Amino acid sequence: MAVKRIVAIVLPQLACELVKQRGPVSPSGKAPLAVILGGDEDRRAAAAPRPEREPQAPAAVIDVVDDEARRYGVRPGQKVVEAAALVAHLAIHRVTFAEIDAALGRVAEVALGLGATAAIQLGEQGAARAGASRASRAPERAASEARSPWGDGPYDTVWLDITGASHLVGGEEALLGELGERVAALGHRARLAIADGPRLAQALARFGAHADGGGGAEAPIAPPGKGAQAIGPLPVQALPVEREVASFLVRLGVLRVEDLARLPRAQVAARLGPRTADVMELLAGRDPVPLLPFEVPRLLEEEVLFDEPIESAESLLFVLRGMTSRIASRLAARGEACGRLNVAIAYDRSIARLRLGEREDDGAAALLEDDGRGPSLRFHVDMPVPLSDAGDLLRPLKAKLERIELAAPAVGVHVIASRIARARRVQLDLSRDRSVDPDSLPALLAELSAEIGQERVGILEIADAHRPEARSRLVPASGEAAMTRASAAARARAAADRGAAEQAEGADAPALEPARLLAQPIPLGRVGRGAIVAVDRHLYAIERLSFVMRIDAVEWWTPTPASRDYARAWLVSGSPSGKAAPARLGELRPPRDGASASSCGEAWIYVDRATGEAFLQGWCE
Repeated sequence: MAVKRIVAIVLPQLACELVKQRGPVSPSGKAPLAVILGGDEDRRAAAAPRPEREPQAPAAVIDVVDDEARRYGVRPGQKVVEAAALVAHLAIHRVTFAEIDAALGRVAEVALGLGATAAIQLGEQGAARAGASRASRAPERAASEARSPWGDGPYDTVWLDITGASHLVGGEEALLGELGERVAALGHRARLAIADGPRLAQALARFGAHADGGGGAEAPIAPPGKGAQAIGPLPVQALPVEREVASFLVRLGVLRVEDLARLPRAQVAARLGPRTADVMELLAGRDPVPLLPFEVPRLLEEEVLFDEPIESAESLLFVLRGMTSRIASRLAARGEACGRLNVAIAYDRSIARLRLGEREDDGAAALLEDDGRGPSLRFHVDMPVPLSDAGDLLRPLKAKLERIELAAPAVGVHVIASRIARARRVQLDLSRDRSVDPDSLPALLAELSAEIGQERVGILEIADAHRPEARSRLVPASGEAAMTRASAAARARAAADRGAAEQAEGADAPALEPARLLAQPIPLGRVGRGAIVAVDRHLYAIERLSFVMRIDAVEWWTPTPASRDYARAWLVSGSPSGKAAPARLGELRPPRDGASASSCGEAWIYVDRATGEAFLQGWCE
């Protein structure tokens, strides 16, 4: 039986990193940061409109500080008023337990690409509430347990079971290197370690001598069966004991785990309290606690709440860049891609209602209302084919955001990636010097759809019709099926054209049809050789007409059957000196053989046989 091998991913600055992902921590852009952990109701109160907000309570206790605040002397456990006395420009933010749980879930989801089972909670701690979701347990646990990233609860750690899997990536050291890169892509600094059990690995990751590298050869790896020797040099704080017990042992001179292991077991058990059995197991190198498997959500959700409302599109784009990067990392670990991004930008409640109340358009105000949770702006972006790259996901959101004007300051952003599908796997192409990105065209189509509208972007599909303007139509580029159908139709049309050309060998070649048709035909009146017509506010003379074809009673079953005579017309824009004046009909081609030097364009026109009126329908090559 293979020895169990567990990776512990410890995120010592998780709360601070979540705050920095929202945007600048202070108006100046950078300042020492302290974080207060609280429940969801505290976080919602902190994100309330500014007139209703109150300053941070002086009695509030700081839970986490970043490295810069620590250099100023700020420590976890200090009151806000004490920390403010040390650092006047200290930035203080709140992070909810739900936000921490969501961040740990993202790390677990990314880690699953390298192991069989990931967990954000140990089995014995979740057995009492088995079957309930972690999100629903968060308020209950917050009320009953003292949550701290350095306390007993695993609120900064993700575990990954790599038993029998490390050889797939080149060994345990290579696996830690790959895992560290994946966690860094989510914006987190991690400490990694491997041992025979989750708590042994967690202790090595938190207190190991080389635990800062985020992976690689410097990360501590306990050899199989050597867990007790690996944690021996660690401080006694690495064991799951109460802080008061650890302080008492330090005052006695018991500084390291190996010092505690040398003491008589009976005397040690009398001092360890209710954790005696767990500590004794760890001192012997045994850690049988199972992992509670993390359940991967079907829909990927990312939410960021701002302590200070923001109004600029640049700030929102900064937040969306991080959110799409995290979504892309999660999709890559699952081997999947998403076909739609749903975005909800929550507005400041008071300002939004004030501004929307001043508008006369009640429909717009109703559109922004979000089911009683407050005003918000909602939109979605559809992908032609499912995409998973961070840049591809951000491009359509950026194009959409640049065209949107915020009705009020934003207090949060919520992004849901839906229509999850299996990601396409492209085989390596050995025949080219450079690889071809198969998602380049779908990403461009998604960006164009977000910028000019999905109904204006698609694929031209060939239709069986006699009227030139009806021989093609725009169909939505909603997936690979549409692209395949359009390609098949194009190949069929090309084959038919080749067959017709082969049959007509030796006969006169058919007249070429126009290269570009106008969206709406331009009325020209009655025309003939030498007639003067107005196009785009300019006058032109018809130098020559060449009959092309006739359609008679086409679509006779409709109320408006078409009977037309089609012709090519050489339009002339002459000047008094006899030289051709600059043309405004686009970049027109030179005159063909038989036309005068003053010709400036070859047009495709038709004459309605019922009325005798002519219409400009397009331009020829």
